[in-house]
Amino acid sequence: MLSGMLSLWSCCQRESDSRPVMMMRLRPTNTDTDEDWAATYSIIKENPGCCDEVWFSTGMGFLPEDWHKDKVARISRAMAQLKEIGISSSLQFQMTIGHGDKFGVGNEHLYAEKTWRGWTGSHGVEAKYSSCPRNPKFMAYIRNVSRIYASLKPAYIWVDDDLRYDNHKPATLDSHIGCWCDDCIEEFNERHGGRWTRQTLAKALEKDGRLDSLWHSWCVETLCDIAAAISEEVHEVSPQTKMAFQGKKEDFVVPHVSQILSVMHEKTGLPVGYRPGTGPRYDIDGPEGQVVKSMQSARFIDLIGNPDYVDVWCPEIETWPRVYGSRTGQGVLVEAFASLAYGLSSVSMFIMAADKEPANLYSRTLLKPIAEGADVLKRYAYANEGTSVAGYSSPVACDKLYEFARTAVPVLPGPGCSLGILSEDLLEEPDIPKQLSSDIQALREKYPSPAMCCSPFVGLIVPRVSADGTLKTVGVMNTRIDVQESVRIRLAGVSDGAEYAVWREMKKKPVRVRIERADGFSYVTVPQIASWNAGFLEF
Repeated sequence: MLSGMLSLWSCCQRESDSRPVMMMRLRPTNTDTDEDWAATYSIIKENPGCCDEVWFSTGMGFLPEDWHKDKVARISRAMAQLKEIGISSSLQFQMTIGHGDKFGVGNEHLYAEKTWRGWTGSHGVEAKYSSCPRNPKFMAYIRNVSRIYASLKPAYIWVDDDLRYDNHKPATLDSHIGCWCDDCIEEFNERHGGRWTRQTLAKALEKDGRLDSLWHSWCVETLCDIAAAISEEVHEVSPQTKMAFQGKKEDFVVPHVSQILSVMHEKTGLPVGYRPGTGPRYDIDGPEGQVVKSMQSARFIDLIGNPDYVDVWCPEIETWPRVYGSRTGQGVLVEAFASLAYGLSSVSMFIMAADKEPANLYSRTLLKPIAEGADVLKRYAYANEGTSVAGYSSPVACDKLYEFARTAVPVLPGPGCSLGILSEDLLEEPDIPKQLSSDIQALREKYPSPAMCCSPFVGLIVPRVSADGTLKTVGVMNTRIDVQESVRIRLAGVSDGAEYAVWREMKKKPVRVRIERADGFSYVTVPQIASWNAGFLEF
């Protein structure tokens, strides 16, 4: 039965083991001066493996073209240095519409070129440091800036999450979605033959579902027009550069995320990337929060339809405000491992900025431990290509799904092979800490999987299999604050004739473990696992 279920989905072609997995996203302060970049470059170079790709940033605000051209010259020199040590470069388009007025107050000089109307809410409040998304001057500026940065010919251009129809404060506080300036209302009226004012349209949307749907589509179309403009200009200047979007992962943004990705693909004819954002950003949120965040990112892939033209799923691993007390290297590694386990293909680390902490502090507290675990993460990402997660699916919230998953019964938060459905009743009160080890083992027997833990163990098991049901990797995460004694795992789908698997734990040397055969199954014993650490079996 299991082998039959495992053959129901298709696999993708394996990519080269040289593709970037660990992306380091930088703030503009890392390249504001030659000195800033020299310090940043030195700590990246002295921690080989801490990243495979760097995302430079266009910065915030609306500044003159000459300012952007000077910045491009500095970034170009930095990209050349990175290329010499085998690190590729992409670019974050950090601001399109604008993130909200709190970023402009006190930084008015960054908005010197903004001569157009701001984003306006349905109550008439304007966000002065954001933009009316349909304003011709704004669109002309966006196109010009896109061409300037496309001249760098980066691997990807990642458009930031301010390309959205909400969260442009103060305009969007208690407001309907979208820009409600006079020009936008007038254009909407012309499109749909209406005579609404801001006030009458707001009232009508609350009563007329069809009109509300038209307005929502209008707002999404507006965002797509901006995405199309950026993509067109980038593709004309740098035909090999791929487009990508840094969006949120909440359910309500599904339409605009999926349509923006589709437009980027259509305008360039190339695959695109997507970065699910938001979520816990501090170690104080607990490692559990980071794992749940990874599950939510995996689930969002399903929500937007898992389009085949998205070739990079790259969740944001962010620390805020990127200071010493925010996040540890181990916290970054745990979240990265969970993301790769549940179906994402790489990770975007936004963890340092030149104006926050000394470079040497970042080096020894973040980049060094990340580099020490990165070889396992990258090997895991490569080994998982052409495979799918196998586990039990459920529509319940990911925090409940995570609690159940700690019994070492594999779960499926996103795309993959469903071994069955977990009932909501089962997940409502899992009370894992109160269950006897024998009760948990009985639960594992009830829900058989390609990898079943046979020992007392509190943590995650994530099997990944090829299209024909062959077991390729088993991710194992110890979710306790103490070491986990050796774990015996029963396996199904191991290739005939295989005598050994390799156990790869982050920050540890790989260990070859013998595959034993009995009762129609294969068995391996995983060595002791460090507290809040993870590794994987490779077959």
